Amino acid sequence: MLEIHRGLLQDEIRTNAFREAIRRHVTRDSVVLDLGTGSGILSFFACEAGARRVFAIDATHSADLASFLSRQLGFADRIQVFHERSTKVELPEQADVLVTETIGAFAFDERILSGVIDARARLLKPDAVIIPRRVDLYLVPVDDASIYERSVSWWTSRPYGLDLSALAVFASNIAFVGDVRRDSFLAAPEKVIAADLATIASADVTGSVHFTATRAGLMHGFSGWFRATLVDGIELSNEIAGTNWEHVFLPLQSPIAIEAGTPIDVDLESNDGVMWRWKGTIGGVAFDQMTALSTPPCYVT
Repeated sequence: MLEIHRGLLQDEIRTNAFREAIRRHVTRDSVVLDLGTGSGILSFFACEAGARRVFAIDATHSADLASFLSRQLGFADRIQVFHERSTKVELPEQADVLVTETIGAFAFDERILSGVIDARARLLKPDAVIIPRRVDLYLVPVDDASIYERSVSWWTSRPYGLDLSALAVFASNIAFVGDVRRDSFLAAPEKVIAADLATIASADVTGSVHFTATRAGLMHGFSGWFRATLVDGIELSNEIAGTNWEHVFLPLQSPIAIEAGTPIDVDLESNDGVMWRWKGTIGGVAFDQMTALSTPPCYVT
């Protein structure tokens, strides 16, 4: 656990962006809700900014770390830590500010949408500030043999002399995390899903986007990333290396050769970040992948 949080805390771009966003909106009268508190760092920033009271929630044993550190730092009189799922927590008073860094490589992976929607309905004042305010997802078609070979076609390489190729179809339905080179892009990136966390009503979101290939290549799938607007003027993104987050790679079952001008259409679906589906056409060739198909069927009765 400490290794995970050390890595997060060493991401100064991420951490300082949240710190500044908190400074801009937390005052001495503020009641702050820290959703998915982890080490408690955002709660500590809220106390530094003068918050009257902070409610820090985490379903994992990171809550114990946040509680321990709150005592060590002298914030325990203002921070109340809940070791519980936020959907099961009842607060003694509603919060003026919600801050959450439950953001995965493709933003919704840590169920930020359902957490914020529930908090808005029960735990926040109607005019509460939400940090981040907005999260957008971007996609781009890519020609990147290296990540495809590591993640999908390795299964066809007969490791140890065994034919494991039947597993490649399952691997092609996994949303992988890893950096994808910009020189692999086959078109200009496009925004596919936009989520305003102050108004979004459902954690199940969809989006569609059209690309026109700018060059010929062998298309292996899509690279994806997020751009989060914490507050006006402060953004976080994993589009370019430098943060703790890497890109997402959504593979095709089989690579498809394309020419410049090839039309590429994709629909992206997310069920609260738990299940992802990417389907569409590439120059008239259909594809349909989803993470629900990423493991072999269970035959055990």
